[in-house]
Amino acid sequence: MVNELLTYCPNKNDGCPYKGQRQLLITHIKEECLFTKLSCYNEECKEIIFKKDLPKHMENCKARMVKCENCEAKVQLSILEGHKSNCPVKNIECSFCHTTRIQSEHTLHLEECPEKPVTCHHAEFGCSWEGRQLDLLDHIDSCSYEPLKGFFNMYKQRNEALEQENQRLKTNIQELNSTVSLLENQVTAMSNWLSNFTDSKGILSNSEGQPSGSSAHELILSDDDHMKNEIENLSFNLMDLDAIMTENMRMQEEIQSVKNICYGLRMQMHYLLMERRGGEPSVGTAGPTNSVVRTGLNGHIGIGRTVPPNNSKSSPDSSSELNTRPLRPLGPESPRQEKL
Repeated sequence: MVNELLTYCPNKNDGCPYKGQRQLLITHIKEECLFTKLSCYNEECKEIIFKKDLPKHMENCKARMVKCENCEAKVQLSILEGHKSNCPVKNIECSFCHTTRIQSEHTLHLEECPEKPVTCHHAEFGCSWEGRQLDLLDHIDSCSYEPLKGFFNMYKQRNEALEQENQRLKTNIQELNSTVSLLENQVTAMSNWLSNFTDSKGILSNSEGQPSGSSAHELILSDDDHMKNEIENLSFNLMDLDAIMTENMRMQEEIQSVKNICYGLRMQMHYLLMERRGGEPSVGTAGPTNSVVRTGLNGHIGIGRTVPPNNSKSSPDSSSELNTRPLRPLGPESPRQEKL
């Protein structure tokens, strides 16, 4: 029952007048409705058009493929005109010698065409000759500028170098102008700032508005002198510090020398004590011995031992004298010292 109800086409607002049963609506939309919206059959064309306008659109679609009349290549309609003008097999007539050839060879022909009007190679330096390309070689042989072509080439290279240098200088001048403008702005800003502290005569004023007696220029100079004095004082202080460091190094060397002397004396005392502890008893007596520290002729410190005189072997005159044993040095040649 529902499928037999009458209904309108969904494209009624676009102009479709169809009215029929609901069960026939799908067939109408797919096969009969001319107001159904379809996409163009060409992939690169993105247009959405009515079904009734599709044949006309396909004839004029810019994305459809067409064949070139000259090379028979298939190209899009939108680029056909450009392809025809640049088609490599298109015949072109030379405007100078009126000969015909394909477009791919036309450019090369123009460079060699004997009827092409040309000027002398030295036209930029003043030669006024004009003629056919066929007669150019004959003119070069008789051209008065040809012997000077070496000079002209050098002049041209020099001129190009000067132009490059000129361009570089222009760039530098522009940069300097920008820097100068920036400095001028800074000076102007500084002048405006100083104008808040100066009167109309350029004299600095104090907090009460009274002239202070010195201009801004004098104030800057005084600050400059003060900085110079500070730098000189700093230089003198650095010189004094250098002298103190030198004296400190000298004192350290002297202290080290004194330490070495003390160490040597301590070692000598050690050797003396060891020699005294290891001394032998005196000859011919059981009594205690007296040790005497003496200095030998060779400068070494030695230990001497006094021995009471022997009555059986000593003379009467020497009974009151002490028989002293020879001193043994404590230097490196002492056997006991080497053993220690």
